[in-house]
Amino acid sequence: MAATNRVHYFHADASAAGGYFQLPIDRNLPPQAPMSLSPSGGYGFARSENFRLDGVLSYKSAYTQVAGHLSNKPDHGWVTLVTSVIEGLNVLDVITADRLSAQISTEHPLEGNNPKVNFLGTAFENLKVAGCPIDITLDFDICDQGNGSGYPKQSCLSDEQFRRRVAAQYQDMTDADALPDWVADRGIPDWIKERYKWDATKATSNGSILCSIVKKAECSIVKKAEGQFPGRPFGNVFEVPGFGRVFLGELLVDCKSYQLTMVRLEMGCSGEGSASFVTAKANGGTIPPGG
Repeated sequence: MAATNRVHYFHADASAAGGYFQLPIDRNLPPQAPMSLSPSGGYGFARSENFRLDGVLSYKSAYTQVAGHLSNKPDHGWVTLVTSVIEGLNVLDVITADRLSAQISTEHPLEGNNPKVNFLGTAFENLKVAGCPIDITLDFDICDQGNGSGYPKQSCLSDEQFRRRVAAQYQDMTDADALPDWVADRGIPDWIKERYKWDATKATSNGSILCSIVKKAECSIVKKAEGQFPGRPFGNVFEVPGFGRVFLGELLVDCKSYQLTMVRLEMGCSGEGSASFVTAKANGGTIPPGG
């Protein structure tokens, strides 16, 4: 084990599903297979099988795992791994998937404060919307700061390349010309314009946004979503008539944490409620702060 005078406090949380439904049933959906990591590290695992919430929601199996330890490799720091998986998901026969997995791995340095992060192990398998297959391409480098094997010198929110990637996602989501050819109604809804806009008032003269000013950034690990379905796609966000809004691969980044949710629903019409499926979160901190 590497020698260090610092103490790292681990933090990782995962759940396979959670939320609430108001229609066609009024029912809470408690967190499924929830798991949290001890501040001292270690390992935890939870599993759930053959879950059914009347005719609204079902899945065949789900599991989560969390792990944290100080690496034995020279000059490597504290490693945290969090995984969330659901298999055989079905929501009102509109959203189905053979398998969804979210995985976040972080490594905090022995000296310094900013971790390396990767999302290997994250995947959509046979995702369908209203029976229509959706082919998802993921951007595993969304939080890459281009340091090779080294640790980042700044938080992800303070990194110019990361901010540019988020701004590009927002621009595509609010650009009618970015809609696929098969979409007849090419108008951009007001709620998309309001929710996904890069606030220029918080930018400095060179366009950068500092972590001390912007506390969080919402983006997506989805690089491309292909496949025609009843509705309209706006980047990683789908509007499905008679069902509601579907959000894929949402990544919430703040100065010290990463939270990934593979599918989130804001339901309306035939069903009402809000639910999230396959969520993983990792951060952690080291005392005393270094560098």
